[in-house]
Amino acid sequence: MKRIILLPITATLLVVTGTGLLLLSNLYTFHRLTDESPIAELRFAGSGPGEYQASIAYGDFCTPEHYTLRGDQWRLDAMFLKWRAWANLLGMDSMYRIERLGGRYRNVDDENASMPRTYALHEDSVIDLAGIMADYEGRFSPVDTLYGSSVYAEMDPAYVYQVYRAQSGLLVRRVVADGSEAGDGKLTIEINKSCAGSPGLLERASRHAERLARDISG
Repeated sequence: MKRIILLPITATLLVVTGTGLLLLSNLYTFHRLTDESPIAELRFAGSGPGEYQASIAYGDFCTPEHYTLRGDQWRLDAMFLKWRAWANLLGMDSMYRIERLGGRYRNVDDENASMPRTYALHEDSVIDLAGIMADYEGRFSPVDTLYGSSVYAEMDPAYVYQVYRAQSGLLVRRVVADGSEAGDGKLTIEINKSCAGSPGLLERASRHAERLARDISG
């Protein structure tokens, strides 16, 4: 009899735990936003008329990703999650997540007549917890606003472009590329955590929950 009673309780606990990890995994795709700091670095090399090979490093800055962009300029999009003041007092800092990288044209007619490429820089989550919280506008909602921010600049191989995030959104600064470094892909941003460092318990649990949810939904 005890086993019969414990089975539903155990199943319920497993469902609740799995759901909680899944929700945490969705928020884990955002990064805490406390002050201005670099979030991405981009380099470009011309590969044809109106076409560039872009190299972008972000996240842990350990493994640059490479994309082909068309146009005169590059554009980086990010999503920002801003909490209400009372949530900030509870230690909930504003957060951001890099969304897309694409090309664009200075001239609108050129933009409309072309096919600039755009790439998603993160996978869609099974449950969009941030979106759900933002849609709820009740007095107890901790979300102030969920909004997008973009930054764009020229695709000039002579420069390295460093993208920063601040409380108000994205900004970009450029530095002259060192020719000796441009060829071997070295990065100029200083980072504090090791690339070889193992993920924490929350990160491992979040990743596992996300994979499990995708397997179930697939």
